[in-house]
Amino acid sequence: MEGRETSTRTGRTLRLRRIRRNAAVGAAEVPSEQPGRKGHRRRGRRRRGRRRRMAALTAVLALLAGTAVVVGSVFYAGVDLPDELDAALSQGSTVYYSDGTTVMGELAAEQRTSVGLDEIADDLEHALVAAEDANFYSHPGIDAKGVLRALVNNLTGGSQQGASTLTQQYVGLVADIRGDGSYLRKAREAAMAMKLEEEFTKDEILNHYLNIVYFGRGAYGVEAAAQAFFGRPAADLSTSQSALLVAQIKSPDGPYDPRDPYDQGGTVEEATERWAYVLDQMVATGELDPVKRGALTELPETLDPTDDAEGLGPEGFVTNGFVLAELADAGLTTDEVLRGGFAITTTLDAELQETALDRTGLREVTADDEDMSAALAAVEPGTGRVLAYYGGEDGAGLDQADDVGHRPGTAFNVVTAVAANLAGLDLMSPVLDGSSPQYFDTYLDEDGEPKPLVNTGGASVESISFERAVVEKLDTPVYSVAEQIGGEAIAAAAAGLGVERLWDPHDLDENGVAAEIATGDAAARFHPDLGIGAYPMTVLDAASVYAALAAGGTVAEPYFVERVSGPDGLLYEAEPEIAEETIPSWAVNRAQAYLLTPANDRDELPLAVNASATWHLGSDPNLALAVWAGDERREGDGASPYNTVAEGIWWTLMKSRPDRFIADREDYEALQAEVWEDELAYEESAKPGAEDPVAEPPTEDPA
Repeated sequence: MEGRETSTRTGRTLRLRRIRRNAAVGAAEVPSEQPGRKGHRRRGRRRRGRRRRMAALTAVLALLAGTAVVVGSVFYAGVDLPDELDAALSQGSTVYYSDGTTVMGELAAEQRTSVGLDEIADDLEHALVAAEDANFYSHPGIDAKGVLRALVNNLTGGSQQGASTLTQQYVGLVADIRGDGSYLRKAREAAMAMKLEEEFTKDEILNHYLNIVYFGRGAYGVEAAAQAFFGRPAADLSTSQSALLVAQIKSPDGPYDPRDPYDQGGTVEEATERWAYVLDQMVATGELDPVKRGALTELPETLDPTDDAEGLGPEGFVTNGFVLAELADAGLTTDEVLRGGFAITTTLDAELQETALDRTGLREVTADDEDMSAALAAVEPGTGRVLAYYGGEDGAGLDQADDVGHRPGTAFNVVTAVAANLAGLDLMSPVLDGSSPQYFDTYLDEDGEPKPLVNTGGASVESISFERAVVEKLDTPVYSVAEQIGGEAIAAAAAGLGVERLWDPHDLDENGVAAEIATGDAAARFHPDLGIGAYPMTVLDAASVYAALAAGGTVAEPYFVERVSGPDGLLYEAEPEIAEETIPSWAVNRAQAYLLTPANDRDELPLAVNASATWHLGSDPNLALAVWAGDERREGDGASPYNTVAEGIWWTLMKSRPDRFIADREDYEALQAEVWEDELAYEESAKPGAEDPVAEPPTEDPA
């Protein structure tokens, strides 16, 4: 019928199309111009167009797929495995004193002992695979399903996922590309992983991984981790212990270590959640019986990392404490520091530190009497650089200079003097009662009854000025002023001098431990006995206060790390945090003037010195030094502030400190000129018509 023509009654000639016949159906009818047939033809044309487009798209995709295969093959062939898979484990960082050459200590990741799989508990292997890579034994180095799942999640705005297999993690560690989050890094890592799977068995890869991965607490590899966390070999780990170790891998030294040794926010709650997840994954993969899982309800006990098993010594508080904490704040993780081969220069002066530790008797305090302890901090006025530091002999234990506070007693009265200056009180006239003992309405015993307040050494005078009371370290007249201006005013002065925290002796728990209280908390209430040093403070804060006094009120946050350099150059350089004149300098300078002590055989200029029964503090323009030493129980009982252990340590160090820390006359005269300028400026501001001053102007010579 193709090409057949026929005539109609109208005389029109129609050209008919040949149509395909169905064997099951009779002859097809010849299409005719009937209603609806035109739309049918259009649908037919659309179907044919869609088929053509699909064919074209298929051809394009095939072309792209072929191109991807070619490019991928070239890329795969061009990626090499690291030359030495077990040699590129880590390079420890070196911590130096401020000269950049004298070594203080090492921060290395070499707490590592390689062991075979037969020396590792089976449950640990099972826990690792279950939590980190459930398809480890079936994929060729990369998990296609995991990659697709992570890609979809990332592209749809979910939390970013990596989908790296254990093999990828391993090559990423030894190739040092784990810190790069780009897709090119992931591609390189995937190619390396597939090549690695061609050369090693699954068990060999798992064994390599377990010998290099970081678990936290400075432990690389499962054997070192088992010892660091549980004090036992990896072969003897229980199911519960294995799960807790594997939990650390996701964020070592982070939230999953219940002991939180580096103050990185670890909590028992988060550790329990991650530990439970690992156990549940072991059940899901068939490696842990559900009944046994149900019996595991509490975290296994871990060793106390503050035990100084490494013998860190006094410098451990700096190298393994302040250094790691400051660098973490700067964005350098503990893992990066332990493996990065960094050169870390601190602010500590090697000569001053050696003098403090070896020539003052500081380290012998506890050795001579187990009821006594000692701590020391030296800070550079105006910058906050910590120049010398001692928190005890156990550098991984309780830091007596910063972890806990000690009652400063009469050594705190200079802060009360600053607050009294700001309140506009007359501090020079002998109008105060200096007798001892005295009773005050706010100085009460546990039963709420007035109790006697005695002066140090039993001193008693009929009348005395506040200035002389500070000099002679008498509590009764100082307390009367503290009661008048209020504890909150004194706390505000302490905050203005850089003290952020104290311990409240009026808020004790069931064990008699005082609650920490923030000086800057507007809602906090402070008792007037803050003015006579009843609230414990840290030695480092005390040194910072006297540094602020020496700098005319310039408060600088104390810091320990000066700079960090890596293989490719400078990584970090400290920027001192300085808050100038949080308190008017005249009020600070006048208070410090009360403490000036005549020059000695080494200092031609006077030093500002203060003391209590267990403290000795003071400064010159170049160095502020705080020493706490003695039996904590003596503070506040009226014991004499003279001829104390702390005094001997303080003067020995000040008299033998390097010349660069001794102020010269030019420094001193510059400070005095600044004092007078502040006095004159303040007097001008107090004249009628001037802006309101923050307190009444001083009337007496500040010196």
